[in-house]
Amino acid sequence: MKVTKADLRLYAITDRQWFGGKDFYMVVEQVLKNGATFLQLREKNATHEQRVEEAKKIKQIAAKYHVPFVVNDDIWAAKEAGADGVHIGQSDMDYEQARKILGPDKIIGMTAKTVEQAVQAEKLGADYIGVGAVFHTTTKQDAKDMSRETLAAITKSVSIPIVAIGGITYDNMDSLKDTGVAGVSVISAIFAKEDEGAAAAALRKKADTLFGAARSLIFDMDGTLLDSMPYWRRLAREYATKKGAVLPPDFDEKTYTMDLNECSDYFIKELGIAGNRENMQKEVLEMIREHYKKDIRMKPGMKELIEREYQNGSRMCIFTTSEKACAKAALERLGVLSCFEKIYTVYDIGVNKRNPESYLKICEQMNFVPEDTIVYEDVLHAVESAKKAGCRVTAVYDADSAHLWEKIKQQADETICF
Repeated sequence: MKVTKADLRLYAITDRQWFGGKDFYMVVEQVLKNGATFLQLREKNATHEQRVEEAKKIKQIAAKYHVPFVVNDDIWAAKEAGADGVHIGQSDMDYEQARKILGPDKIIGMTAKTVEQAVQAEKLGADYIGVGAVFHTTTKQDAKDMSRETLAAITKSVSIPIVAIGGITYDNMDSLKDTGVAGVSVISAIFAKEDEGAAAAALRKKADTLFGAARSLIFDMDGTLLDSMPYWRRLAREYATKKGAVLPPDFDEKTYTMDLNECSDYFIKELGIAGNRENMQKEVLEMIREHYKKDIRMKPGMKELIEREYQNGSRMCIFTTSEKACAKAALERLGVLSCFEKIYTVYDIGVNKRNPESYLKICEQMNFVPEDTIVYEDVLHAVESAKKAGCRVTAVYDADSAHLWEKIKQQADETICF
């Protein structure tokens, strides 16, 4: 199971010593409901059977809020309860045994105090690392404070997400900004408070500010994410050549601005290709579908952008004028389909991109606030429409719109030019 940076934004660890007479499961639910993004069951004094029983109940609560849930140390309890995974320290059962017991899809988090330990944890295959103690803590008496320099060095040494652990409070977590951590792990900062839900909400709000709040993003596909426009430009020539037609010198110039109906009529009337509109269009579309399935590449840097935003917890969707099947085929082959919540086409919403209403409809479907939404587009009319809808726009350069690039830059809030 993949762990993102956003998952570690506010990592809550249970500790019964703070609960008093409160209902354990009710408190856990309030904490998750109010913003905790990850939950660890830590019951050092409980029996194995007690951990399993508690983990089974907590698993249901965590699933309700779509929060990853792991058990501290007890690998077999995690397995028997069906938890999402386990967190093990340097002195606990080693990673190989844990992975063998839990299987390839479960989360395994590890603790590290040095660069060497962090590098080894990533090499073994850990999904995330807890690093600390960054401040003095009463939870682990043998823990020593970690310097900010050491913490930053550890985060730079690995690519998997890191959560800071140990003695973290609402007041001192500011000093962890810009160290490279994805978030903070807390116990008493939540569970020692009178109102655990309110404490979680306040910590989450601050953590989002310090460690990068998720963004709302709408991506065009052709010419923006994918370098697909050359395939569309060559499609008419590819089809006519396949049918054995003799092409005039001005063929590309004539067909470039034609839609499918106009192009089909041109093939039949001017080039003498046998067939009818419907069959020709089916054949042409099948040709471009094959390119989406096999050939079309992402533009430079776009895959890294998508993966980075996904890791940060940004919510993303595709809004395209192409067929949904083409989009799914290409994005799945390129390994980024799972990063997007939805794929929308102009046919789904019944409004084309020349109308600002199209972007408002997408925002409504995704529950995005237009003013807080960033739209990535490559053509002028789409950039203009997204701006009129109240969205921020990042324009992506594409050769097909090179003659309009200066106008596009004037309209867009930001630009990407490869």
